[in-house]
Amino acid sequence: MSQLSLIIKNEYLTDVKAKSFWISTFLVPVIFILFGGVMGYLFSESDSAMEMQKAISPEMDSEDMTPLQGVGMMVGVFLTLFIMMYGSTIFQKVKTEKTNRIVEVLATCVKGRTMMLAKIIAVGLVGITQLVLWGLLIGIFIAAIVFLFAPDIPWDEILTYDYIMAVVWGILYFTGGYIFFGSLFAAVGAMTDKNNENQEYVAVLTFILMISFYVGMYAVDHGGTTMVHILNYIPFTSPTIGAINSITQTTPLWESILTLVILYAFAWLAMSIAGKIYTSSLLLKGKRFSPNDITTFLKSK
Repeated sequence: MSQLSLIIKNEYLTDVKAKSFWISTFLVPVIFILFGGVMGYLFSESDSAMEMQKAISPEMDSEDMTPLQGVGMMVGVFLTLFIMMYGSTIFQKVKTEKTNRIVEVLATCVKGRTMMLAKIIAVGLVGITQLVLWGLLIGIFIAAIVFLFAPDIPWDEILTYDYIMAVVWGILYFTGGYIFFGSLFAAVGAMTDKNNENQEYVAVLTFILMISFYVGMYAVDHGGTTMVHILNYIPFTSPTIGAINSITQTTPLWESILTLVILYAFAWLAMSIAGKIYTSSLLLKGKRFSPNDITTFLKSK
């Protein structure tokens, strides 16, 4: 078994066996449901919120939203939150190892890029495991409703080509976006061991993800605007906007494929650059890196 496989296995099993993993697996869906219900109620009862919605999108009523737009919106929200949550996990893992100086031992036998890639893959697998568990819980819940109340579920309308492709687009854009942002989170985690400096970098990435989130919500019913069209090609925002535009069929197939190619190309570039920064900066402690330092890291082999 290769070094990469061993590290991935160790990281994955360590996270899955942790109590926090199982607590979050069962608690997060409940929090999301409660949060969505409370926010929905407060929004519907707030006159100022309703006026703001009309000001942002005066021609679009919530009742006019098509099913594909609803699916696109949910996928966009999920992708942004997932990348933000698990990107932060990658950052915390890298920062903890550097602070505890564990990486000094690991670096003697494992390449820095291998360690970084292993963390990205392992955290992604942990996230997929949670998704599978959430899917099982939802399946059990739906099965219980069908068994108790026997509702007439229109499966022929649910299992259509458009909804299957919505899942495919979501997976493709999520994979590229996760690798892209995961590499950036790993790089900033290795750049310094001072908490205040780390948080500055994380705040920038979080701010970018929030911009992607809000522009994605705007793109649900304004996908044809020039701003959304341009941001669809930018890797910082394309994981959310590209997925929404592809699911709602706002963009043609060739454009969706082109944005995916650009996203994956930048994901590979980010992973390469982050790997150099990660490898060059791991053993440096207590130093704030200047642009010249980072340039030196990028020139390294």
